[in-house]
Amino acid sequence: MTALAKPPFDPAPGRQAGQSAAGKEACVLTLTWDKDIGQVTLEGLPEDSAGGASLSVAAGVELIFDAAGGRLSRVLVAPREAGNRPVMGGPATATIKKLLGPSVCTAIRQPARRHGDPVPVRGDRGALAAASRLARLDAARLTSAVADSPLWSVEAAQLASRAGLTARTMAEARYAALAVTGATEMSPQMLATAADAVADLLAVPEPALASQLRDAAVQARSRALATGGRKHVPAPARPDTGADGGRGGDLGQLHWSLDPRLIPAGLFQHTLWPDAELTVRPERSRLDVEARLAPGADRRAFDTCRARLVDPADRRVLGVAVFHDLGHSLVRAEIRAPRLTREAWVEVAGEAKRPVFSSQLHHIRRAMRWADAALAAGRQRFGLADAEWTRLAAEAWARCAEEWSAAGDQDRAYLAATHQAAVCPGLGDPVEPPSGWAKELASHPLLAEAPFLAESVT
Repeated sequence: MTALAKPPFDPAPGRQAGQSAAGKEACVLTLTWDKDIGQVTLEGLPEDSAGGASLSVAAGVELIFDAAGGRLSRVLVAPREAGNRPVMGGPATATIKKLLGPSVCTAIRQPARRHGDPVPVRGDRGALAAASRLARLDAARLTSAVADSPLWSVEAAQLASRAGLTARTMAEARYAALAVTGATEMSPQMLATAADAVADLLAVPEPALASQLRDAAVQARSRALATGGRKHVPAPARPDTGADGGRGGDLGQLHWSLDPRLIPAGLFQHTLWPDAELTVRPERSRLDVEARLAPGADRRAFDTCRARLVDPADRRVLGVAVFHDLGHSLVRAEIRAPRLTREAWVEVAGEAKRPVFSSQLHHIRRAMRWADAALAAGRQRFGLADAEWTRLAAEAWARCAEEWSAAGDQDRAYLAATHQAAVCPGLGDPVEPPSGWAKELASHPLLAEAPFLAESVT
């Protein structure tokens, strides 16, 4: 088992030199009101090169956290009816007060008068830090190689409880209860610890279910004793960075990637190393596209997926093909491809008629996927002097910087390069910051935090 900063099922929100994931210094956001649609936005510094992780905390209220640094970057408050100012009910008001403080609630109720004003965030720092980690947990699960692990819901329930999100707590706890009691691949000791953690959350609202979980924990510990006690759980396997014959994703004017935003969640198998997720091989007048289905993939959703060759300049589809099951979760599509005379992309789309992304957006989406990989590798090296995970994190940040540069965003390319230098000093210092906000963000230490539970144990 990878070493954790705290005992299992007591996840640390994260730490930075001088500030926590939510920020130990008072955060100040600027309020703007879009009168036409009635939306209130409170905004701080832009998101870093890893983009933002969103979390719905109440009806019409969404918090956006910086995925790389953990800080709160935006708050979006939608009206019940377009064109009207937001009207928050009691539960939403209580949640915002807890997470962001009373001054934010007051400002949201007076959007016209407070337009353009700075608003300090002075809520419960521990609750906001838990909300930040929960938002980033949701984002990490989307591209995780172990997305089906019940431990995501165990940790999500605990974090939601700390953040004061009652409905999310109960939904995750009930799902985790069913998943944990039906788990067959977890070690008995880990199953027992997970069952106890969920039982604590369900003790009051679901006493009968909590009792069943505690009984399951007792039985699991008995099995652990009968088999010689706690077994060693190996650290997660490092990814095969040599997949696809070396550097994947590009072949002359042809590019490809498995974008999680284009496909149904939980359908295709993601890996820590993005190059290993999708294989494209030119074969005479066609392109062979291969991927793997995730465990328990929804076959009905799979039937609607297509492999597409697209021209991002003209936003048109050059070729499309269905996938065929080759067995052992491997699927292949054969796209009849014309001779390429300019940049083209191979992608997997959940719907054949989905609009085609521009070249810039393709590079942005791939940049954020590499940032996912860099952050995941960084979590694995938390508290460890592991040179291999460090190398992988640094290489992923370098690939992220390349993609942001190709997308024409030199600010985020610079920030990804600073993260690479921070992870592995000596690889070369980034150039001068292109803008003031990039320079300010670069001065914030990269978030260091323990792996999510599902990433660190089996």
